Amino acid sequence: MSYQVLALKYRPQTFDEVVGQNHVTTTLSNAISQDRVAHALLFTGPRGTGKTTLARILAKAMNCKQGTTPHPCNTCKICTDIIEGHCTDVFEIDGASNNSVDQIRDLRENVTYMPSSAKYKIYIIDEVHMLSTAAFNALLKTLEEPPEHVMFIFATTEVHKIPATILSRCQRHDLNRISLEMISDHLQFLCKNEGFNIEKQSLDLIAQEADGSIRDALSLLDRLLSSADTKKIGPERVLDGLGIQDHQIMHDISKTIFENNGAGLIEIIEKINESGMDLKKFYSDIILHFRNLNVIKICGKDSPAVNITDSEKEKISQPVSALSSNFINTILQILLDEESIVKYSSHTKTAIEMILLKLLQLNPGAQIDTIISKLNTLASQINSNQTNLKLPPSQHKFEPVQKSAATDHPAKETTIQSVREPLPIPGYTADLKPSPVQEQEQGKNSETKTWQGFLNKIERTLPFMFALLSKGKVTQTKTHEIIVELKNGSSFDKARLEKKKQELEETCKKFLGKSLIIKILSQHNNITQNNKKKNELKAKQAAFNHPLVVEAQKIFNGEIINY
Repeated sequence: MSYQVLALKYRPQTFDEVVGQNHVTTTLSNAISQDRVAHALLFTGPRGTGKTTLARILAKAMNCKQGTTPHPCNTCKICTDIIEGHCTDVFEIDGASNNSVDQIRDLRENVTYMPSSAKYKIYIIDEVHMLSTAAFNALLKTLEEPPEHVMFIFATTEVHKIPATILSRCQRHDLNRISLEMISDHLQFLCKNEGFNIEKQSLDLIAQEADGSIRDALSLLDRLLSSADTKKIGPERVLDGLGIQDHQIMHDISKTIFENNGAGLIEIIEKINESGMDLKKFYSDIILHFRNLNVIKICGKDSPAVNITDSEKEKISQPVSALSSNFINTILQILLDEESIVKYSSHTKTAIEMILLKLLQLNPGAQIDTIISKLNTLASQINSNQTNLKLPPSQHKFEPVQKSAATDHPAKETTIQSVREPLPIPGYTADLKPSPVQEQEQGKNSETKTWQGFLNKIERTLPFMFALLSKGKVTQTKTHEIIVELKNGSSFDKARLEKKKQELEETCKKFLGKSLIIKILSQHNNITQNNKKKNELKAKQAAFNHPLVVEAQKIFNGEIINY
């Protein structure tokens, strides 16, 4: 077959051609230049990110006829043999089909032989996590102390399945997902080489569908170019040719939910179902869309956590600006909780309809974060305005003494009902001294021989005791004793009370002329009461569930109204 797919035709042959893995290629290049290459390396990362490609480039770099170099020539016999896959000293082994202990034993015996033409005998084991436990154990000793002419290069997508004994014997390199922008630029470069004119928006759609895998992106592009009848391809052709979902549908879905438009929601789902699109994939895309909404709301549209195009970010940021993150969080939580229903339901379309219609019942209400922000702004404005205010003394007027009903003159024996004064403005300090009437009332209140008067007396000198005794229950069993009961006091409270007990008793005796007794009640009575209530509730529930009671309810179609 003369045709080569793009993934093979444009497979990187040097470290510089590898896309999006600079942290790994730089490390390997420096290690080769300094002759510090490990005898066992492990490449791990998502599919299609360049693990096997890096292994082949490293094999060429170590065995090139021009010498060990980070820039292999790709023209000598060993380099071309490795590229074509039939070098006698470079073995590419599939871990899934060669996972038995017997095959690893054969490998262990063969490593003792010197390479036939190359400098190093290199074993590349792809999907190494598929090896059995016995095979891993058989490889341990050879992997730790291989002959000087042997190198092991492992590649895997599931590094967590590899035993720790193997990981500790390898130099590990983690490959990242490739960003959308890098994939899109690489596809644009390949399209120019192939003579196709594809819009940037179309390439962005392919890159987003590839989900960080350069190989998946090349496969989608290859499929698109094969189906095209012209050299110019627009976004509509990409959507139709690859079956990729138009992202505008996701914006329409979120818009109908935010506008509480149930009819529009049903129409969109029906349109998706008629198009033949996988509804489970459609629901997964909805979850991803609302996840992007949530991240942009929390982190902003410039966050790298959202792997979408700038135009998509701009579209998303507009509707979420008026919504609270709590509302979007609730929507996302419901979608995730109901995912299993869509996954296992035999009526997928109905399940999706019911879940999305359920979202319409959510009421975003007044956005609490917006309200709080406005209230804070209003409060700061009020405070700043009132701080500058200072009322003149003429505004501080007292109401006259209540007059007798029979005459306009003040009654001699009439008591003062109230003396009212304008409330002070925050930040304002009175310039006038209180009136004689006020001083008389304040003196009376401050020396009132009551329990509250006693608490007021100790508030300034013993604030902790004031707060603690204010919560207590005060009883007076004798004329010369006052008993204060405190519930569930902590050991810290008890220690403070014990320390200040004598001072409190002396103050109380001097102020009220009575002895002060403080009692701290234990939690035993409360616990006993709670246990009693629980036992009664259990007995009541058991009576309700008794077979005879249940049967009687069924026979008479009755309801228990009292117990």
